[in-house]
Amino acid sequence: LCNSCSACTLSQRSCSWCIKNHMCTDSQDKDCNTDDIVKGTISPGDLQGPDKCPRFDNLNPATEILVGAGSSPHIQVQALALQPSYQLSDVRCQFVMDDVKEVPAFVEAVRGTDKFNVTCESVLFTYVRETEKQNVPFKILWGGADNPLDNPRGIKVVMYKCGVMASTCGDCFTVEPKYKCGWCDTKRCSTSQFCQGTVGGFLTQGAICPSPRITMFHPKSGPLKGGTQVTIEGENLGTAIDEVQVQIDMFKCDIVDYEAPRRIVCHTQQASLSRSASVRVIVGNNAGQSVMAESADHFSFVEPQLVEISPRAGVVAGGTTVTLIGEHIGIGSSRTVKIGQNPCIDIKSVNSSAITCQTTAAVEQKTTSLQVSLQIDNQVLAPADVVFTYVQNPNVTWLSRHEVIQSGGLIINVSGENLHNVQSPKILIWHKNISYVELSPIAPSTNMSCLSPNISGLQPEEFGKGGIAGLSYLELDIGFEMDAVRPLLRARHLGKVRVYRDPIVELFPGAEVQYQPSQGILIIKANHLDPLRASDVHVQIGQEVCEVKSVAGDIITCEPPASEPAALVGSGFPEVTVTIGEISHSLGVVRYEKQEELSDEAIIAIIGSAIFIVIVLIVGCIFCLIKFRRNDDMMKKLRKEMDQLESRVANECKDAFTELQTDMSELTSDLSGGGSIPFWDYRTYCMRVLFPPDCNNHAVIRELELEYHNREDMERGLQLFFNLIRNKTFLLIFIRTLESNNDFHLRDRVNEQFCASKKLDFARNNLLRTILKTLLAELIEKTVENPKAHAKLLLRRNESVAEKMLTNWFTFLLYKFLKECAGEPLFMLYGAIKQQVSKGPVDAITGEARYSLSEDKLLRQQINYRHLVLHVMDIDVDRCSQPAYPVKVLDCDTISQVKEKILDAIYKSAPFSSRPPKEELDLGRFLQLGWKSLSRFRRRTGSRGRALVPDGAYVALHPKQTSIYNMSIMSEKSKYSENSFYNRSPSLSLNRSLSPPSVQLDVEGCKAYHLVRHQDVESNSKEGERGSKMVTEIYLPRLLVTKGTLQTFVDDLFERIFSTTHRGTVMPLATKYMFDFLDDQAMLHNMGDDVVHTWKSNSLPLRFWVNVIKNPNFAFDIYKSNIVDACLTVIGQTFMDCCSTLEHKLTKESPSGKLLYAKDIPKYKQWVASYYQDIKIMPAISDQDMTAMLAEESRAHSNEFNTNAALLELWRYVKKYYDDIVNALEDDEFAKKSRLTYKLDQVSAAMDGSAVC
Repeated sequence: LCNSCSACTLSQRSCSWCIKNHMCTDSQDKDCNTDDIVKGTISPGDLQGPDKCPRFDNLNPATEILVGAGSSPHIQVQALALQPSYQLSDVRCQFVMDDVKEVPAFVEAVRGTDKFNVTCESVLFTYVRETEKQNVPFKILWGGADNPLDNPRGIKVVMYKCGVMASTCGDCFTVEPKYKCGWCDTKRCSTSQFCQGTVGGFLTQGAICPSPRITMFHPKSGPLKGGTQVTIEGENLGTAIDEVQVQIDMFKCDIVDYEAPRRIVCHTQQASLSRSASVRVIVGNNAGQSVMAESADHFSFVEPQLVEISPRAGVVAGGTTVTLIGEHIGIGSSRTVKIGQNPCIDIKSVNSSAITCQTTAAVEQKTTSLQVSLQIDNQVLAPADVVFTYVQNPNVTWLSRHEVIQSGGLIINVSGENLHNVQSPKILIWHKNISYVELSPIAPSTNMSCLSPNISGLQPEEFGKGGIAGLSYLELDIGFEMDAVRPLLRARHLGKVRVYRDPIVELFPGAEVQYQPSQGILIIKANHLDPLRASDVHVQIGQEVCEVKSVAGDIITCEPPASEPAALVGSGFPEVTVTIGEISHSLGVVRYEKQEELSDEAIIAIIGSAIFIVIVLIVGCIFCLIKFRRNDDMMKKLRKEMDQLESRVANECKDAFTELQTDMSELTSDLSGGGSIPFWDYRTYCMRVLFPPDCNNHAVIRELELEYHNREDMERGLQLFFNLIRNKTFLLIFIRTLESNNDFHLRDRVNEQFCASKKLDFARNNLLRTILKTLLAELIEKTVENPKAHAKLLLRRNESVAEKMLTNWFTFLLYKFLKECAGEPLFMLYGAIKQQVSKGPVDAITGEARYSLSEDKLLRQQINYRHLVLHVMDIDVDRCSQPAYPVKVLDCDTISQVKEKILDAIYKSAPFSSRPPKEELDLGRFLQLGWKSLSRFRRRTGSRGRALVPDGAYVALHPKQTSIYNMSIMSEKSKYSENSFYNRSPSLSLNRSLSPPSVQLDVEGCKAYHLVRHQDVESNSKEGERGSKMVTEIYLPRLLVTKGTLQTFVDDLFERIFSTTHRGTVMPLATKYMFDFLDDQAMLHNMGDDVVHTWKSNSLPLRFWVNVIKNPNFAFDIYKSNIVDACLTVIGQTFMDCCSTLEHKLTKESPSGKLLYAKDIPKYKQWVASYYQDIKIMPAISDQDMTAMLAEESRAHSNEFNTNAALLELWRYVKKYYDDIVNALEDDEFAKKSRLTYKLDQVSAAMDGSAVC
């Protein structure tokens, strides 16, 4: 391990160095001769230790041998402890530069010593890089085996370049003397050997550099009294301070700092008269040589004068920025300003005649006038007529308003004392220790007006925290920045300011409003107007003002000009702009109505249009009848020609393959551009999952209904009952008693456990969690010990209270995970199914579709259809001046289906509950002669009819005249007053009050038709078993098309559910906590892994996730059609299959849903197993962590449900089974010790109003 003699002999092991063989060994008899061994320091011997090792050293104490780049010197070193018999022959020197160079060496013994001088032959030392120096590894080799002598001191050769070390003469003379650099030929730094025979000669260190130069100096002027610190920069300004002198004119400048050879700092002396002169630097040495550098610019001695200070007064607290005015007061290198004995800080030079500074607080804190003094270097200016007066600090005593909006800009009038003494007042509003500032104008003595600041850091979710729950304001501190008056920074004596949400002004429907001058006022709808006054709102109509009359509720009223104002830009209708503080809203244009009667020409045109439409309808009906008969004859002919069946099968499979390849990328790109997901809120979600039939009418979401005469008794009784139900013994006995009664039905179990779960808040104690674990443990023990019950069926049903409590547990605690992680892929899957289904025909009556995952809902006919693109427009706006909204439909769609697709395209991500019902909208088409309402989209239902509306037609939706049209006069009472179809849609805004008259078709009593005619299906079934089967089965590849298109979305959903971490979203603690509990119970009862796997699947995936997958409308505000429901059912069944441990044996008779996902289920099962295993190996959840998580969930949803109503529901169950509960309490020892029967009687007496206080 030791490759040198020194390292070997210093080793802590018994090692010796064999000189001749050049090796370290611990077997010297074997590896070395006896006469050439150097023993280690721990071994005895004559030759012992590193001092006896053959080595070399420098001739001087330095460890570096300096060599100028480009030279070829003879390197000489001294060798010690050599063995003359064999180490003096074949000695070589090795240098490693760009390559390895070896040269012979001459060895000469030093008489009287054991030392030898080793001289290497000359070598050219050079390197290419422009660096100051470069190390050259150096070795002395001996013998033919290239054995190196030891180099204990690390002697190395260092090449250097003087020209890189210094570029000027002054810099060259400051290089370390050991490099022997000098100035050559007045133009470069080098060593003497490269400067022979030059014209300028070679100057060594200590000489005077020629051509010193001053590049700049500052400042350029100073006072006559001197003391100005002048900084001079240049080149070749000497090498030592005793060589340098500085003169300005004939006055010496005393040097105080010197950095050779580039920088000199000196202090000027006093001058007698104002003058200007150049700066001279004289460099000389003891030999009498000297050179001088003279600046191009001049330094001026001037006489400064202080004339004025502005302002002449400021507050005692300081902070006033004052300006000192005079002559030449911006000169010199240092300035000090004092007002009396009070320093004025933050001095800044404006120009040569003015400087600014900020006053500090007066020492005596009282009003007084003090003399102002200005010291510039050594000169002090203190004219008697320049004084500054400290005046009283301001105080604010009253605000005109305490309500503002977040964006600011509202006028706040302020009253107080001495407000005019402040130089730059500012109003502040504090939020999270951050002040938001708005500059206020300088005020009179007692009053000023400010604009409220913009609080940009305020987040929307913070509103309501500072005030009453549910209100949209936040209470914050207000303050004023008035120079340095600190007590006003937080003016708590003025109270808090309520900051409201910014008002939101609703746009005009269709970006246009009709105004009749006879009305006298213009009504503008808006939200969050609580803090506003009429003076805060400015309404502009074109180039004129609409005078605001009132701001009340959600209405702004203003009085428009009598005649229509001119538009701000162009010659169109005037635009209405509402400005509130710093917010400006453009609502659209206003059109002044003129009452005009129809002309004779218009009446004739209307009559002609009606006649034309009737003729077109008659011709269209005749054409559809003829077309229908032709198609019927053609279908009969096709059914007879069975030889074309193979061609149809081939075409269908080819279409399926093409759709499978193209629809994936198209569908993914369409869905990925959507907006936000319309999640239900927490309360609605819980009610939909747990109580689907009456989710909107449960007692816990209504106000507690108590009779007035016994309200106090009931409230007192409920409080006593709440204290009693928090007792673990009572709650367990209560639950067991209810469960033991045969008339306690499943719905009662659901209701009872939901009320108990919401009343016994998770955050208050661990009672409910303990009850859940106790009941589950009892249920598991009961199931395991029952020989007739199968262990894998545990938690499969909802027959026990424990199972319903488990459902509540996951429903409450997985909402956040569903919203932040799993909800997105579920919504994408729903959207993908809906869009894929809409690409093909759908029977509006049976719900059968061309694209389906369910065989029962598959449209088993060949439907000829075309894709159409309709341009949806506003019927009240000129078609040429507005953009159209393209919507894709099919020519076989019904009117309702077309309206649904239009609404889906417009409200792509909006909640379904906020959409206008399709039943209250009419679909119309733009024609050359006007606008026509449509009652049908096809001339005749079925696959043979043609669409009434051609491809690229312009259509519009508008409210039916029998619904919203007549009710829209009172918009405040309208069903869509705030969230209507017209107010929300930017691309399709229809005016309800002024829709043009349209042709209405009487569709009362119309007969609905199937997309596929029943006689076609019936005739197929009569043509024989073989023909019927083939006609049916050739359409089954459509299931594969739909499955392949949706495969990515199904995989994304399953992967998101069965992963412990995804994109930073951590798995819910409730899952880990419950799975650990099931693992512990399985270990306690010696259950196998397959049983535990089944328990976990029954507790979470099959109990919660399957329900959510099949019913996404539980989590989202969406509409689930029959065909979408059928597809989700197939996916839900696949989800159930992948969680099962049973092997699925498929046959020809297996359902198509299982056959579709037969190849995918093994992969999904691996995901489930890995998911359960990952959860199992995760660190256990402590009770403290679980309690903290439950407390956070409780705080987040503390006001979602009426807990007193839940408590009253529980009491009704107690009353119903009162005797059974009392008997159970009397039989329990713990209940007797706690006197639970007595406490229950107290509750009953209080609830009945018979309690005696």
